[in-house]
Amino acid sequence: MIYINLSYFDSILGPQTLCTVPSTPKEKDIGEYTNTLLSISDFIDLKFFVYVSSERLKTSNIYTCIPSEWARGKLEMLLISIILVDEEFNRLYVFEDLLEKMVAEINKLDKAYMGFYSKYRDKTNIKAIDNKKEELIGILEGLLPDINEILEEAKKIPLDGEVIATDENIQDEFAILQIGESALEAARKLAANPRILLGCILNDKNELIGVLDEDDILNQTILQGKDPISVTVEEIMTKDVIAVDSSDPLDKAISLMIENEIEAVPILQDGKFLGAFTIFDAANHHKTIIEAISDNLKEISRKKLEDSRNLQVQLWSYIKNISRNRKLIENMKK
Repeated sequence: MIYINLSYFDSILGPQTLCTVPSTPKEKDIGEYTNTLLSISDFIDLKFFVYVSSERLKTSNIYTCIPSEWARGKLEMLLISIILVDEEFNRLYVFEDLLEKMVAEINKLDKAYMGFYSKYRDKTNIKAIDNKKEELIGILEGLLPDINEILEEAKKIPLDGEVIATDENIQDEFAILQIGESALEAARKLAANPRILLGCILNDKNELIGVLDEDDILNQTILQGKDPISVTVEEIMTKDVIAVDSSDPLDKAISLMIENEIEAVPILQDGKFLGAFTIFDAANHHKTIIEAISDNLKEISRKKLEDSRNLQVQLWSYIKNISRNRKLIENMKK
């Protein structure tokens, strides 16, 4: 069974459930379980996080705040959870975009904060409050079909022996760089989108001749006292490229990233550049994959955190969340 739960923090009553759709779960502990997550500051800091309490009960969650004229701090603290009960599915990260969509829809709702005060029946505008609550419920109900669609599509992807060249694994997490452009211009391209992890340099036959990332630019120009305007991509790119073929299994790409401590590998098809497979593709694919690479990438992630890049902050949050879940589950078994 699949539910969407909307919780909020009441300054007097503490964590509360506003609604659960499509219906109130028979399992009475589900509401208490999700409400508890709203009180754990480590989870709140993640914004989006996955929490698995048991094989039977798993959640994909997003924390957000909305402006409020009635709350003490002028903000309502909300937690939206997609809850899977007795579902044999572990790739809970696939719901992140949908949860962000729910947040966006709630933010569009005028005076959405009113819906969180339906428990206070002594308010003079209780009818307007009840109507706003129904609008919030309507937003969640309207997105229920999207959950099932995402779930069904994700289940079609085999967990073992999947080849790399699926649409979801060739995302625009790379930038195409020109061999003669400056290191500064390359840095601008790499920083243009927080999801870009790799710069790929191609020749006129669409063959990959080199790769470059922000660390390369930093280490080989700025830290060497060189002017990034006068240094070209060709001078600092890595020519001995570690790459995979589109027909290779995912395990090979993961192994290469672990062994070489890199965050992305280019994908080739018939010797031509096709795309890139990254640690974020791995994280979105299956939680066991990021568990497998988390220990090996911790140091990389820490270094990136020091650079304050949002991309690596997000990855590190994923890794902490997965590691925390494993410890919690192990403690529950004791």
